[in-house]
Amino acid sequence: MNRRVGPFVLALIAVAMASPAQGGAPPQAPSDKQAPADKQPPPDKEVADKLTALKEVVNDRKTARDAEGCDVIAILLKKCEAGLNDKDKAAVVKGLESVFYNGKLRDPDKLQLYHAAATALGRIGKDGGKPLMALVKVDRFPDKKEWIPLHERFIKELGKTKDESAIELLLQLANHHEAAIQGAAGEALGNFDDSKDAVRKQIVGTLIVRWGELESKGTPIDTANIEAQNARQTLAVITGKWKETLRKLTRQNLDQFKEWQEWHNKNKGKEWK
Repeated sequence: MNRRVGPFVLALIAVAMASPAQGGAPPQAPSDKQAPADKQPPPDKEVADKLTALKEVVNDRKTARDAEGCDVIAILLKKCEAGLNDKDKAAVVKGLESVFYNGKLRDPDKLQLYHAAATALGRIGKDGGKPLMALVKVDRFPDKKEWIPLHERFIKELGKTKDESAIELLLQLANHHEAAIQGAAGEALGNFDDSKDAVRKQIVGTLIVRWGELESKGTPIDTANIEAQNARQTLAVITGKWKETLRKLTRQNLDQFKEWQEWHNKNKGKEWK
């Protein structure tokens, strides 16, 4: 009897010893290290309520509740920064985006709700990039002097998302007919200081070329030369912002255009720190 049982027991022991390598071990409660990296936070019940409240503010025909809407946006942003699951975060982004397209268009001197929503999209990160790119292009907000600060806000917040797919658009805006827009675009591009060499070099090269064009146009000191006057006015608006962006992207502390041009000519083919 013992001679018949012995081999059977030995076989069970062999199987048990082989099980861990074969994935046959009984399931164990996962430790913290075993928890999936993409584990989602639970749904936040308050998100839907706040988005409903924001929608009511946006659609208020008298536009008398915009301050309340700014408070709601602040709460939603705080929740995003604390961590929401993908579904809730997407709902918040969509709700913020709807602020700009729904309801009555606010007067240009009462744009706090739009500014708050744009700021929130910028701080949310790359998820806010696509809506902000659309806002930069949309014609709902007039291309008039009193609306320029809002357009500037869209551009600056777009840069803060660090969404590299926005770089081409921002470089185009650096050649806009409005100096304030050019300045905002150059400032926004400074947010890509952690990007790879190729990205930073593209931005720096484009800004230096554009800066050089303006320097060349603005050189003739002739009161009758309108183009030269416009170029100098543009340079007065953009130079400080562009220099700060160049400093961030190159890690250099230069000042005058000639210094930047010379440095770039010597270093554009080298590796940047």
